[in-house]
Amino acid sequence: MSHSIKLLAILFFAAFGANAQTITGGFVHDGISRNYRLHLPPNFDAGEKLPLVFNLHGYTSTGQQQELYSGMNAVADTARFLVCYPDGIGNAWNIGVAGGSTADDLGFIASMIDSFSLQYGIDLERVYSCGMSNGGFLSYRLACEMGDRIAAIASVTGSMTTAMLDGCVPLRPMPVLEIHGNADPVVAFNGATGIASVADVTAFWAAQNNCGGPIASGNFPDTAPNDQATASFSIHTGCEEGTEVALTTIDNGGHTWPGAFPTVVFGATCQDFNASVEIWNFFNRFKLELPSATGGATSELPEIMVFPNPFSDELNIDGADGTSATARVFDGLGRLVWSGNPAEGLRTADWPTGLYFMEVKMGGQVSVRKVVKR
Repeated sequence: MSHSIKLLAILFFAAFGANAQTITGGFVHDGISRNYRLHLPPNFDAGEKLPLVFNLHGYTSTGQQQELYSGMNAVADTARFLVCYPDGIGNAWNIGVAGGSTADDLGFIASMIDSFSLQYGIDLERVYSCGMSNGGFLSYRLACEMGDRIAAIASVTGSMTTAMLDGCVPLRPMPVLEIHGNADPVVAFNGATGIASVADVTAFWAAQNNCGGPIASGNFPDTAPNDQATASFSIHTGCEEGTEVALTTIDNGGHTWPGAFPTVVFGATCQDFNASVEIWNFFNRFKLELPSATGGATSELPEIMVFPNPFSDELNIDGADGTSATARVFDGLGRLVWSGNPAEGLRTADWPTGLYFMEVKMGGQVSVRKVVKR
């Protein structure tokens, strides 16, 4: 494993509200340069411990296009949360289908969570994922495989592949919101070869969450009668750990993000509600119960020593069990620059000067040290 990583440039752009920022950044993960856009609400302060929402683009799209299309930054500015728009490799996400991406997207998202936690102080109990189409599929994969990091998910025009549905063994009950048009010409509401129907997906999660209460249902007011679409909802209640499984059905709705400007026409776009607002209202009611928040073993490891500090050509870690410990280093902007076995030592001659954070995990405990390259 290489102990040095070429970092991508960081650019800053003003966006929406006063003092809000959208940060364009990236790092090398699994040998591939990965990029993201991260929106910070106005007057951001890492001490607030704000929630984080991943908003994943659809197939052939980009994070920047999803940022503009979904309009979620405006919601984040008002409700005060961070929203990240990553880029999939080849404009696609790895959902296990032939011809799609094979990149380690789960590891990429996990690395972003860790990086943003160090740099921006996000609330690790309130990390969520939503997405459009292919991004909705990946959000379901996160629900299946990363329930220890993701508090709730939402999918707009997405679904699950039949293979994903058959192989999904969630780590815990997961709040799920699906928003889907019943006239979607791309991801069919009633399913297709290799794609589960919306009914099968919601039934699966209702069963996984042990939802035993009645199904609440109703209609959204038809506030935009000229949009050629109406919307209704159904909610599985009485679910384990206070979770829910909710479905918003757009009658005559296409492959679109409700409330968005229909820049690409794949059927009618419902304007009776704003999907970004509804997603946040759903997410905002759920959070993880992490061990660190309930007295579990995530305390500091006082015996860990990182030396020399300041360092120049080499950085060493003493006190970590080489057979079980793992370590990661993040730069001052929260970008992952190295990960591996801490017993190996780190060759750092080509690292830029500046502040770094060393995180060591061992036996369920975590130690974080600040170190300086001179």
